[in-house]
Amino acid sequence: MKIISILFVVLSGPLFANIAIPNNSFPGGIAVIDFLTSHSKPQAFYNNVPLFVQKIRNNQWQAFVGIPLLTELGEKEITVKTDSEQNIKFNVKYHPYEQESINFVGDNNKYLNPNLSHQERIIKERKLLASARKYFSSRALSNSFFIKPINNNISSKFGNRRVINGKDSLPHTGIDLRGNIGESVKSAADGRVILIGDYFFNGKCVFIDHGQGLISAYMHMQKVLVDYGQEIKQGELLGTIGMTGKATGPHLHWSVYLNRTAINPALLLENN
Repeated sequence: MKIISILFVVLSGPLFANIAIPNNSFPGGIAVIDFLTSHSKPQAFYNNVPLFVQKIRNNQWQAFVGIPLLTELGEKEITVKTDSEQNIKFNVKYHPYEQESINFVGDNNKYLNPNLSHQERIIKERKLLASARKYFSSRALSNSFFIKPINNNISSKFGNRRVINGKDSLPHTGIDLRGNIGESVKSAADGRVILIGDYFFNGKCVFIDHGQGLISAYMHMQKVLVDYGQEIKQGELLGTIGMTGKATGPHLHWSVYLNRTAINPALLLENN
């Protein structure tokens, strides 16, 4: 289980400049915030977490905010730092999410009531996975839409409010794509492998850095066919579908993170 050291750098280069990302200012969405400054390298923060900012033209800039699923609705603000500070407000609006019920039986019950050994493992793994979500690099970002890692139907949507064995659980922080064990899993965009491993909940998985706080993750795989630190092109083979970790059947769980926040991966697809 390896992870590349985190780098905090000056923000530069286009993130979404060549694709039309709408302002989806709701929990699980991306808020697009415009601001003006003549400063050559402004920085922006939301809840003290660095954001990606990009220059549009002249003194026009944009900041992109991944909004956590459990964010309360209402007025929020980002802080833009140049030679001084300015706070820019934006509103988080309601977005409907569906509810689904899942039943774990037999050996899968260990994911609902992990024993002491499992709990110790979970604590260790949680730190590694959190570091991957926090990863921030200066690499050039892909300026194209993402593609689906596997061109199959969705079995569980992002944001679904889950009821597991009759009890409320946390909302779904990714998209589940149906598949058969052994089917190919491909990278959604160009990037670099920053974490591979076999984890209690996630199973065999791969995390890819796409630059400037944009991370994608592929979970419950049967085989991982890439190496730590490997440069990846969009559509390149990462591994195969499985049902490792907390999974009731073979599928791919696909997550995307922006400023350490799980956002709906479909928002980055051309036909979402």
